[in-house]
Amino acid sequence: MFKVKPCSSKTHYYPARDSEVVPASLAYVFWHWPRQDVPIEAYEAKIGSFLRSLNSAKMPGLIEALSFRVDALPWSPQRGNLYEDWYVVESFSALGALNEAAVGGDSRGPHDSIAKDYMKGAGAIFKEIDGSLHLGESRYATWVEKPIGSSYQSYYDDLARVVGSRRTDLWRRQMVLGPSPQFCVHSEEALEVPENFRPIRSKLHRIGSD
Repeated sequence: MFKVKPCSSKTHYYPARDSEVVPASLAYVFWHWPRQDVPIEAYEAKIGSFLRSLNSAKMPGLIEALSFRVDALPWSPQRGNLYEDWYVVESFSALGALNEAAVGGDSRGPHDSIAKDYMKGAGAIFKEIDGSLHLGESRYATWVEKPIGSSYQSYYDDLARVVGSRRTDLWRRQMVLGPSPQFCVHSEEALEVPENFRPIRSKLHRIGSD
């Protein structure tokens, strides 16, 4: 079960599962969609090429870069062909290195190739709060908000009851950056979440998994 433990600041808290060390991973999440005249197969091939070049670059602080084709979300065009990239890093300083590596070295060509085909995008930063599921094994994302008036501890307890014994992860948006709800839970199967969490469910298909 999740427990809230105080950080060094008296006004900020983070959750931990019992006595375990809190995961430190951060993720830059980028939603993007191609122009309508761009073939989906070609666009996904370019995404795969870019991710391979970035993961092969051995950038300090980069844990993993991967992408999913996802269902339409409220902050995206209400049509198909939406993509959600997760760039998982060790720290905020690694985000700066990621920004440089994405447009430099062997990654520059694949990056620029996608940039010519994409229509628009939006981004956010998340911190991993808890996780027993590897991100690449996710098949569903459930975006949720903390109900007004509830404490973070009761919120995490309620989420733990919803999740049960399933393998999941939990990510929390940082610095109010991005258009999405505050929390994201990844799972292998669809979760039934109470309506007071205002859930938004998206089915995930990992690019390059075929």
